[in-house]
Amino acid sequence: MARYKPYDVHQDKFIPVSFRDQILPGSFEHALNVIVDEHIDLAPFAQRYANDETGRLAYDPAVLLKIVLYGYYKGLVSSRRLSEACERNVQFMALTADTRPHFTTIADFIAQMHQEITGVFTDVLLYASELNLIGQDTFAIDGCKLPSNASKQWSGTLKDLRHKQKKLQTAAHKIVTRHQAQDAQEKLSPVVAQEEKKRATYERKIDRIKTFLKTAKPNLGPSGQERKSNITDPDSAKMSTNHGVIQGYNGIAVVDAKHQIVVTAQAHGEGQEAHLLAPMIETTRVQCKTAQIADDIFEKTKLTADAGYSSQASVQYTQDHQIDAYIADRSHRSRDPAFADADRYKERSRQDKRRRAGTNPNRFTAKDFDYDEANRTCRCPAGHSLYRNGNNIDVNGYLGVKFRGAKSVCGPCTLRSRCLTTPDTTKTKQVTIFIGKTEARKEKPIEKMKRKFDTVLGRYTYNQRIAIVEPVFGNLQNKGMRRFTLRGKDKVDAQWKLFTLVHNIEKIAHCGAS
Repeated sequence: MARYKPYDVHQDKFIPVSFRDQILPGSFEHALNVIVDEHIDLAPFAQRYANDETGRLAYDPAVLLKIVLYGYYKGLVSSRRLSEACERNVQFMALTADTRPHFTTIADFIAQMHQEITGVFTDVLLYASELNLIGQDTFAIDGCKLPSNASKQWSGTLKDLRHKQKKLQTAAHKIVTRHQAQDAQEKLSPVVAQEEKKRATYERKIDRIKTFLKTAKPNLGPSGQERKSNITDPDSAKMSTNHGVIQGYNGIAVVDAKHQIVVTAQAHGEGQEAHLLAPMIETTRVQCKTAQIADDIFEKTKLTADAGYSSQASVQYTQDHQIDAYIADRSHRSRDPAFADADRYKERSRQDKRRRAGTNPNRFTAKDFDYDEANRTCRCPAGHSLYRNGNNIDVNGYLGVKFRGAKSVCGPCTLRSRCLTTPDTTKTKQVTIFIGKTEARKEKPIEKMKRKFDTVLGRYTYNQRIAIVEPVFGNLQNKGMRRFTLRGKDKVDAQWKLFTLVHNIEKIAHCGAS
């Protein structure tokens, strides 16, 4: 029979620890130590303390900053977990010299950091520039939508919230009425206590909505239409993501192409990004000047963005300020030879949608009609000539020619079910063939951007975008930074800067901080 060495998992062993040996060159914690101790001006943090003559000694902001940034790097976003790590994790002990602040101290520090975080971000950016990690050739901008510390159920327009208040009041009133009827009959239901708890919950929700509506004003978007407000966090917004609708913020980052250093980071409580391009450009310009990277970074740096940032106003802004921008539009793939086969997949998708809607999945489209541009004539898929009933039709800046089939031809046609959406009620087929753009559309800034975008340089620059900015978001989410834990735009913006700071410090660590 085999024999094994004995072991006991319950035994104790005291091991001497050298904090210095826990922070190895080339590691994130070493770079963090160097940056916080040598390259960040912590003087602004001292303004929040008034204990120079009286009061207890405060925790050094350098220690608290190390705890937060190293914790985020390790995927610890909760203040409680950060505090526990300071007591149990050797590397945390090494970074903080065995300092163990309470979780409330850490939470207060994070919540108040929005006043000083911009300076910290700039100092790290300056250090990255000194290490020649910022190429200044191409910047890419994009956003990452993350859930906030607020529930979707408390979102709605002011009208929606008033309606919800009435529904809750009605539900609470029904419970009271039902209990009064039972009291009159001297028959107490065993679920009375449970229903009373439910009524108390309704009352708390009603009071919460009432309190919010007393001071709330309509949350107007850029277009002037009212957007949904959130009672818990009014600065957050409902926004669509690939994983469904969330209540959250849009963390936007401008990233340099050379080493994916984030040069600007801001959080916004809105999912629509087109109108954010101009302010992000201006913030980046100021940020790079403050960090002594360049007086005007966009004199030589290209900017690329996806279709979410495309609008007449944003494109006009880049052209007016002579920014070398390459902004995609919604139809850029349809003009790209690399996606020449995409139509067959689109057609398959159209057929699936028609099938789900209960219509003929093989219904003809305008592409199935034979248009003779020279003679301005058109034949339907059955081979019949259509007559023209409209020239130079302007549809959103696109010129079109309308054709209609004759009743004598469309009536007995055997292809009616494929040609008409409602063959039982529609007598004839009408089709519009688009032949080009109006002069007004050709003059618009977005059309100039399309021509610039479709060049070899434009396609090449844009194709770099995904490799510049997407790894930043992937890195942050892989580390566990998948949601914001604070409320309010300023606090969330500070936390987003902390998230991106972790990424920047990691890049500095990989390139050798000394």
